Amino acid sequence: MDKFNRRSLMNILGMVGLSGLGAMPTAESAPSAANSDWSTKPARDGKVKFSVDVAILGHTDAPNSGGRIGDPQSHNFFTTDARGDSFYVEGLVYPGGTIPTPTGLTPMPGMPDAPPRRNHKIVWDFKDAKPIGHWFSRGWVLINANPTPYTDSNGTAIDSARTEPYLLADHSFTFGLYDAEHLSPEMLVTSGTEGRRDPDAEAAIRAVTGGTGRFATVTGQVTQTRVGRNTSTLRSLAKLGAVSAPNYRFEFDLKIV
Repeated sequence: MDKFNRRSLMNILGMVGLSGLGAMPTAESAPSAANSDWSTKPARDGKVKFSVDVAILGHTDAPNSGGRIGDPQSHNFFTTDARGDSFYVEGLVYPGGTIPTPTGLTPMPGMPDAPPRRNHKIVWDFKDAKPIGHWFSRGWVLINANPTPYTDSNGTAIDSARTEPYLLADHSFTFGLYDAEHLSPEMLVTSGTEGRRDPDAEAAIRAVTGGTGRFATVTGQVTQTRVGRNTSTLRSLAKLGAVSAPNYRFEFDLKIV
């Protein structure tokens, strides 16, 4: 297995992968979102589409290997069964298209075997815009890199290695910021898998499982893609230096009944 694959799991997770260190935030071309207004009134059939961007807050990145099936002390997640690891992380929500889409290929400093990718680039500085809400993610690692298949009592192989997708996670999006006077802003909740080795090819379709306020009767799905990195640094990778946190774009396709 190459050096890129042997890095710590959190180096490459879609949630908290390594960024293009040393790159400075630059003005990139942001695509025009079909609809970046989350409060848009649905059509007569109840359907509505909109997008939001999320910048991960690196200091909230909190993994926990206490429930791992494999060796909880191992940092080589691609030779062990890392399933059962849990995590929590927060982000800030912006209207879709707020975070610029990276252009050009950026190398990953410190990982010479990793190919350059667009989404290694830092494209978001938090001073550039105010958020419209919060994003919360919690879930579990799905990576099983145990080279030996699991067998039942008859010796039949019933479970073998699987290294993608990386995560099973629930996301909560709030449309409004929490404070003492606003404890229950409108919310959307989604669930699904995410994370793969190539950040430029990373796309996940997640189920919308519910919501509050105008989203109390919602159904639908959301497509999650990567949008470069931001100027916060990941807590779980502090020993490796200033590792920048990722950004995402979420395109919602909903029906409000």
